[in-house]
Amino acid sequence: MSNVQEQPILRKGTGRQSGRNAYHFSTTSSHRHQAFCTRRTDVQIKMINRNTLSDEDLIRKLKPAPILVVGDVMVDEYIMGDVERISPESPVPVLVARDRLRRLGGAGNVVRNLMTMGGKVALFATVGQDNPGRWFKRHCEEMGVDTFWVKDDIARPTTMKTRVVARNQQIVRIDEEHLTPISQVMETAIIEDIKSVMPQVRAAIVSDYGKGFLTNNVLNSLLRVARENGVPVLVDPKGMDYTRYDGATYITPNVREASLASGIDIRDGDLLVAAGRTLIEQVHAEGIIITRGKDGITLVTKKKHQDFPVKAVEIVDVTGAGDTVISTLALATASGLPIDNAITLANLAASLVVARFGAASVTLSEMLDSLREQSLNNKKQHLDDIDATLRRHRMQGRRVVFTNGCFDLFHAGHLATLRKAAEFGEVLVVGINSDGSIKSIKGPGRPIVPESQRVEMIAALSFVDYVLVFDEETPLNLIKAVRPDILVKGEDWRGKKVVGEEVVTARGGRVEFVKLLAGLSTTEIINRIRAWQD
Repeated sequence: MSNVQEQPILRKGTGRQSGRNAYHFSTTSSHRHQAFCTRRTDVQIKMINRNTLSDEDLIRKLKPAPILVVGDVMVDEYIMGDVERISPESPVPVLVARDRLRRLGGAGNVVRNLMTMGGKVALFATVGQDNPGRWFKRHCEEMGVDTFWVKDDIARPTTMKTRVVARNQQIVRIDEEHLTPISQVMETAIIEDIKSVMPQVRAAIVSDYGKGFLTNNVLNSLLRVARENGVPVLVDPKGMDYTRYDGATYITPNVREASLASGIDIRDGDLLVAAGRTLIEQVHAEGIIITRGKDGITLVTKKKHQDFPVKAVEIVDVTGAGDTVISTLALATASGLPIDNAITLANLAASLVVARFGAASVTLSEMLDSLREQSLNNKKQHLDDIDATLRRHRMQGRRVVFTNGCFDLFHAGHLATLRKAAEFGEVLVVGINSDGSIKSIKGPGRPIVPESQRVEMIAALSFVDYVLVFDEETPLNLIKAVRPDILVKGEDWRGKKVVGEEVVTARGGRVEFVKLLAGLSTTEIINRIRAWQD
């Protein structure tokens, strides 16, 4: 899946307002220009039924939607090297610098996350008239982000965070920042720009780092204009006063931030929900999305709450994980996904970035690759677990298909049979004879390929959903556990007693026979190899 998007350009004179601020997004394609520039109030977003989509399906539903990002930007600098001695001047480590790099930070990291996931961004921020500010704007332009709305502020230098790192261990962080709020003149210009762009976007992100850009006037105007245009606003908050975000759609504090802002000491799940409800009353939001680190994410609304566990990973660096979460939430919301689906994807994206050093980002292709790796492991089922696994599929009306075989020396005939079996339903379960089972059936010298490798090969097929190994000579006990709607056998079984047929037909199911490819069987392949050796 490609994440390369057409770079947006600016055109004048057709926005909602006239005058110098009347700009709108466009792309090099006139068709995309029309779709991109349609007012949100004229767009009918089809909400997607979560029960019918896998996580892979959800990722593919993400669109290159236009998103407004407003907030404090900064430059993250890393000085990396090795420490091998202590300074003779003072008891501090001496770092021998090997490398120095810069990355977009703060709201800039939100922009980077959105762009790597295929979004389109209108960034509203200020930088200083200095080297870090010029670097920030140049780097945005290189990513395809127009910096027209990133204003130079002569009174405020660019915020810069320099991290000194030895072998992936941060030694010290040096912050260079100016926390004075932006001037009233700058504030007025930004508000007017936001008014002109808001009708063209599908979602807005407020990335508040408390550096002075998001004044009360800027926030109030943004939230009011977003509400007038039906644009959802997601806020990554700062500080203890969340009334500043009154009218936001979703707010994404971590546990500590939610505790401080609500005044509730969060010690368990009930107190977590109580804190979320308190914040909802303060800001009149649709929901509070509380990030909980290794425990995942909890969504709290007025009427319900829901926990979203996260896949366990080795954490390398949590820097910027919140930016990844809110970026994914916004892109999913802008693409028409319900909030619970959006959180599922945000959890996945965050689990990938925390396994990397620094403020990282993730592509949709990487998210898909991660799911496929996880899916491969989930395909390998145990007899005791398969009933519970298949229950959710049955609740969604999916037909379960079962077939089995030794699959020793996997060949084109096996592939054709399995592919045909998958066409009879929505969930394909494959039973594989264990090494002991094959030996008792075929005799000494078999199997050629051990069961662990045979399982890996079958599980790698995209149209196979689950794989189970059975030790008996027949799969009868396995069929009883799976309770398939369709049992698939080769054409050579037609007219014979099929093991498990009574189990299937007693439940209203049926047996299907598929045509075999002539001249293809493991035994024949082995005989040909032996003949060549002779």
